[in-house]
Amino acid sequence: MRSWRPRCALALLLSLCLLTGCAALAEEPNPWIVEDGQADPAGDAAEAPADGGFADSAAQQAAEQALNSHAGIDMDADLRLGYVAATESQQINPFLCNERDLLSLNQLVFESVVELDDEFKPRPLLADSWTVEGKTWTFKLRDGIVFHNGAPLTSTDVVRSYEAFLSAGSTNPYYKRLSLIESMEATDTLTLTVKSKYEGYVTLYAMIFPVVQQSTINESMARGTGPYWYTQFVYGVGLRLEANPLWWKNDPEVHSIAAVNYADSGDALEALKCREINILCTQSDNASFSRNLSEYTSMDYVTNTYEMLVPNLNEDSVMSDVRIRQAVMYAIDRAALASNAYLGMGIQCEVPVNPSSWLYESQSAIYYYSPERALQLLKSCGWEDLTGDGILNQVDGVILKDLELRLVTYNESTNSIRENACNMIAEYLSKVGVKVSIEVRGRERVLRYIREGDYDIALVGVNLSEVPDLSQMFRSGGSINLNNYGNEEMKALLEQLSTAQTEAELKSLYSQIQMNVVERLPVLGMLFRTGTVLSTRSLAGLSGIRVENTLNGIEFMSKGG
Repeated sequence: MRSWRPRCALALLLSLCLLTGCAALAEEPNPWIVEDGQADPAGDAAEAPADGGFADSAAQQAAEQALNSHAGIDMDADLRLGYVAATESQQINPFLCNERDLLSLNQLVFESVVELDDEFKPRPLLADSWTVEGKTWTFKLRDGIVFHNGAPLTSTDVVRSYEAFLSAGSTNPYYKRLSLIESMEATDTLTLTVKSKYEGYVTLYAMIFPVVQQSTINESMARGTGPYWYTQFVYGVGLRLEANPLWWKNDPEVHSIAAVNYADSGDALEALKCREINILCTQSDNASFSRNLSEYTSMDYVTNTYEMLVPNLNEDSVMSDVRIRQAVMYAIDRAALASNAYLGMGIQCEVPVNPSSWLYESQSAIYYYSPERALQLLKSCGWEDLTGDGILNQVDGVILKDLELRLVTYNESTNSIRENACNMIAEYLSKVGVKVSIEVRGRERVLRYIREGDYDIALVGVNLSEVPDLSQMFRSGGSINLNNYGNEEMKALLEQLSTAQTEAELKSLYSQIQMNVVERLPVLGMLFRTGTVLSTRSLAGLSGIRVENTLNGIEFMSKGG
């Protein structure tokens, strides 16, 4: 698509103030290892390019015309926002859409049977209520809700949407959660019968997928029941949404939204700077600096990307001793790590559970920065500075052995954040007498090191699902159980997760799992990465934003400012 840098220069020249924004990561895959670019699949980590100029007056005239038309998109709207989508396969049809920013925009158009509240707890949305007996769930839909085309919402629409997502295959972001459902049937016009795979509360998370009016499933601009509908979509250029006058909730205060497609977040950040757009949701590390500028207001949100140290648990590894792992946790100032290495775009957390979630156990925050406590633990393992050089030693037969750790990691394609984090970690560990050698390799090489046990600790990032299931990380054979951790107590707790039938039971199990993690330290949790909403005006109206729904409440934002 065309570069917007010339338009930025023109915006500065003419003092234009256009309104827009951008959505961030909205994916729900099976948990996976964050590799180069995957933490930011749409390019949010790209650096902002320098301002460009116009080659001639014809180019200036063309750019000025583009400001008004955006190649077919009507930009005369209450709100202008931006989205980042660089792939050739970008679609807004929910069954084909897998661009994170477009997924978040779809939250404004399509609603689900169940939604998550601000604490990630399921609550009714299109459903009015539900009951459960064993594996059979009965959902009663709200009466009187209509789609954008005027057709009434029926249980058949839900079933057809469910079937369409299954047919779309594993590339769509809702496929994994739908695997929790065995079958779905429209019992009557507003009654839905769902047979679940497990007898558990977790089934409610499977009911969070876009519901599309059945006759529009194959249309490029399918119809939902949300506060907006699509009226224009031009690939590589932008789209337009209009307020839904048939919406069953309060009328939106923002009646029209025009969105512009940017190739990467560098261009989008530049557009925000130039007032070409005035609201942007991003995980770009460049945004960390903008968050502190007085010209912007900001609102942070926790992403699904969890950064952790994976210890080598093999018997011949020094990290197999839980006291060593505890010492490492006490030795690292994770708050400073988040602030410096991760540029303030992170929130420290010992466990792989979002601190904003109703399932987070606050008692799991047991590790604080204490070099003194770290030294005590290392000494209890027989490590002392026997040579006076500041490095801890231990006599092994007739050999004096230094306490040395091999720390491996990989960088994202657009930044060296993890490498910088490893340098900080090594510096903290050196203060307690641990010698650290750092090796930065490609993602696949690092994973091979871990599989072969050719390392001591590894700094990696994983993306977690919003569905509460930690079995992929702590169950033997789990896709992100990288060090093959196995524990009978943990195994029993994980098995009970899928059958926990009440909120209280699920929360109790999650609390026990988190305490097991911090006591045994199969992984050493560092932090969750965060994203931010940046705006040149008030963000009043936005609430409960999260990585799957970064625009939540945008319909009630003030149009002024």
